[in-house]
Amino acid sequence: MREKEDLKKIFMAGVDRVLGFNAVHNFLENNIIVGEFNLISLGKAGSSMAQAVLENKNIDIKSGLIITKRKHLDSQLSNFKNIESLESDHPTPSEQSIICGKKLIKFIEDSDKDTKFLFLLSGGGSSLAENLVDGFSLNDLVEITDALLSRGYNINEINGVRKYFSKIKGGKLANYINKRKTIVLTISDVPHDDPKVIASGPLSYDDFEIDLNKYDDDISEKLKKVNPLSCPNKDNFLNIQTNIIAKLDDAKLACSDLGKKLSYDIHINQKFIEGDVNELSNYFHSYLLNCPKGLHIWGGESSVQLPANPGRGGRNQQLALLMAEKIQNLDNVTFLSAGTDGTDGPTNDAGGIVDGKTINLGEKLDLNYQKYLSEADSGNYLDKVDALITTGPTGTNVMDLILAIKI
Repeated sequence: MREKEDLKKIFMAGVDRVLGFNAVHNFLENNIIVGEFNLISLGKAGSSMAQAVLENKNIDIKSGLIITKRKHLDSQLSNFKNIESLESDHPTPSEQSIICGKKLIKFIEDSDKDTKFLFLLSGGGSSLAENLVDGFSLNDLVEITDALLSRGYNINEINGVRKYFSKIKGGKLANYINKRKTIVLTISDVPHDDPKVIASGPLSYDDFEIDLNKYDDDISEKLKKVNPLSCPNKDNFLNIQTNIIAKLDDAKLACSDLGKKLSYDIHINQKFIEGDVNELSNYFHSYLLNCPKGLHIWGGESSVQLPANPGRGGRNQQLALLMAEKIQNLDNVTFLSAGTDGTDGPTNDAGGIVDGKTINLGEKLDLNYQKYLSEADSGNYLDKVDALITTGPTGTNVMDLILAIKI
């Protein structure tokens, strides 16, 4: 079916525009940075962003530290003997996250007092490296993270908690930078591209005060036992220059560009997609019934409420299967929802692509889609009907793209 293949190509065009390597390379082409730096690259795009710096002829990297998600590390980085590369866990932190947090602090503290830092930051950094305040254990960290991720809290609410119990988030990593010159190149995976939110803002001044009453009792009770550290004063950030080098809007525009080449009328929606996937499926269904023909483009990050023992999948796969139910027997709508990082939830799939025949195909295979939805096992359903989007780790992360073609 042409529309399915076109949507896959359009999605990948969006991803390509914001790839870590491409984003850093393009920025350095237009903003010449010269001199010797220590390199730190933290996040799911950490590997691809670092490669662009290491290939740049104007920048001399004295030593470097890369911390990225497991299976996201490019083997070519082993050729650089002055670079230490670490893999860590996401979305739920682990003992490795604590090890990486200590390595990060030590790397900064061991650098000479006149060292300049080039810091590459992308989504996922919150989970990949951590250093906890006194009185907050790794077990507390895991339990509270799982609770936040499974109950539908948005990224601002999640990162607000993460900053509360951390010695490095919420600008606190600036304590260790100690006013040394630092250039930060950031790929945004958050609404409004706020540096204070990306990877929980380790190098951004943040005077945010958390409202514990907004959280479930078990979460707030854990946090009330913590004596949080304050963000350093603004003087500590005077030598830190932050640049947003890729964002969701860039990916949406790239989707639009290819859609035009494929002769679709283009409709870029400014609505930021957030909230529970069940409610969002109602929105998309109503929209697609009444919208004009063409390619429709959204971006954002939904949330999903998980049962006690969820199956295979993530928010994008759950949304795709919900939409398959909504558009069953419609012969003019194809729908895709996928994460630009290539990993939707704790899976190796980016998301799903469905049309009016998806549920009917499942019925022929004796699949009860409602059971898969209730068990948050949408990934297994989509796999059986050949409706998964699987890219592998992409080397970027600007949240999710949601695309639909109506003919």
